[in-house]
Amino acid sequence: MRTEILRSALRTALILLVFYFLQVVLLARFRPLGVVPLCFPLLAVAAGLFGGGIWGGCVGLFAGIICDSSHGDSVLLFTVLLTVMGFFSGFLGEFIMARGFPSFLLLGLIGLILCTGIQAVLFSMLIPTSWRVLLLAALKQLLITLPFFIPAFLFVLW
Repeated sequence: MRTEILRSALRTALILLVFYFLQVVLLARFRPLGVVPLCFPLLAVAAGLFGGGIWGGCVGLFAGIICDSSHGDSVLLFTVLLTVMGFFSGFLGEFIMARGFPSFLLLGLIGLILCTGIQAVLFSMLIPTSWRVLLLAALKQLLITLPFFIPAFLFVLW
């Protein structure tokens, strides 16, 4: 039992490091469509949906810490948000939704819309910006993150 938990924790740490490398090192420099993909919410949702609420909350906590440290301007935003997303996706996966790719796709899209929406609201509070510009940036970020649904799904099932 303990070796399985340790093996799962090491596998999850490896997945977080791979996604950190992708998001921070490669994609932050390349910036397709002028925005950086937001991959960590997908990991929190997938871990919660397929591993349960506690595991999703733990993965969301560490993914949020990594995401906040890599962004620099979002103080505890992703730490709190991804922890809650991971826990509630686990709750939905255990009691309400079926565990599969369609559920992951739906919860992942809801999570990404929530993350980009909160980012846009916080950015508009700091710097007065047109809502069209913020909506366009949020849509670009959502579109550029869509290809990462498949790797997140496969990594978490691994």
